[in-house]
Amino acid sequence: MKILSLTLAIMPALTGCWRNVDRSPSPDFSPPNSWSTPSAVHIGANVTYWTKSFGDANLTALIREAWSNSPDLSGTSRIVEMAREQAVMAGADRLPQASLGLSGTRSKRNLVGFLPEQNVSFTSENYGLNMNVSWELDLWGKLSDSRKVAETSLEASLEDYRAARLSLGGQVAKAWYSAIEGRRQVELAYETEQSHAKNASYIAKRFERGLANALDHNLAQATLASTRANQVRKKRQLGLATRTLQTLLGRYPDGNETLPLDLPELRKAPPISPPVQTLEQRPDLRAKRLRMKAAGLEKTIARKNLLPSLSLTGGPGSRSQEFNDLLDQQFRIWSITGNLMQPIFQGGRLRANVRRTEAVRLASIDSYKAAALKAFREVETTLASESLLQEEESRLKEAAKAALTAADLSWARYQRGLEGIFSTLESRRRAFEAESRLLSLKRERILNRIDLHLALGDEALPENP
Repeated sequence: MKILSLTLAIMPALTGCWRNVDRSPSPDFSPPNSWSTPSAVHIGANVTYWTKSFGDANLTALIREAWSNSPDLSGTSRIVEMAREQAVMAGADRLPQASLGLSGTRSKRNLVGFLPEQNVSFTSENYGLNMNVSWELDLWGKLSDSRKVAETSLEASLEDYRAARLSLGGQVAKAWYSAIEGRRQVELAYETEQSHAKNASYIAKRFERGLANALDHNLAQATLASTRANQVRKKRQLGLATRTLQTLLGRYPDGNETLPLDLPELRKAPPISPPVQTLEQRPDLRAKRLRMKAAGLEKTIARKNLLPSLSLTGGPGSRSQEFNDLLDQQFRIWSITGNLMQPIFQGGRLRANVRRTEAVRLASIDSYKAAALKAFREVETTLASESLLQEEESRLKEAAKAALTAADLSWARYQRGLEGIFSTLESRRRAFEAESRLLSLKRERILNRIDLHLALGDEALPENP
């Protein structure tokens, strides 16, 4: 007990020394004050939910359906539950551990040689009731640090779950608008096929009357067949986009989905938070910062494993040769044992663990830096694309309008015999391609806007409707 008294006497000083440890390592880099893209509007965080900017009630319902039914998101929530129970287990190590034991023994002994030509034997019984209590005193805060590591890991898992929800919402939105664009592409391909079929029929009749040559007839038929093949390809792409959406929603991917007639028109660019605030908004980066903190605590724990540990064991009980006496006060017993253990030689394992945890801590800092740079790249890229895509769409609208007018004029000139069939068919093909590219670009602008919201860490919807 003298050793226990001495240890308890010096514990406050040693504990204070070992608890003054920097547990919140931070990367040694500073983000810029503003984004490099000139069009970025620096007016603080986007406090609204980004789905509202699309004005699409169907999208809101689909995202909530995915959050409820997605097996991938459900699996992420199970990881959170596991981390929560791990935190409970880590906290239990700071408390005394108690167990109740009941034992009974019946034995027979033989006494040989005390009486001539006679063996003597007897039986005996022994019963015990014990409460075994063990408690490791948290001299250096090691057990408290272990609990904090588990709690920090739980917080990181919660941020991972939020990041998964954010990502799933973005994937659903992009799949939804890709499916809408696919439907519109199929309609455009059908309209083009009808136009080419009408033209091919007109040329075929002229060919039968000897007013058109075989070259014109064959070119028209080849163009019609190519257009029909393209229509089939567009249907296949629509099926792929629809089944991707249904899989994200947790539905059976049968390819049957009711889709709107056209893509929505984008509103003005959303408010853009500055780089520092973006680092705080993104749940994936918050999770990495929490893991940096946990890595710092793990290193502290590894260093504290080099120090002595003090544990107490014992507890009350009773022992008797009669089972009915176990609850009698006269047969009560108790014991208490103190153990002070100082690691001396373990083959370098403890110091290797200190070096290992330092490597883990540095790796977590590097991982955070890489993730932050990736986040900055995503924001800068989508911001730069925002204005460029808008300008490209404006130019494509002009091109599509002019190509359609040119196709109509070329067909009229062919009917009057002023132009060859090759130029006429080429003009119609260019008009179709311009319309198709314009549809694809509209979808690309929408997807870029969604990527911008994801890069900034903006929420799609409130967690609870």
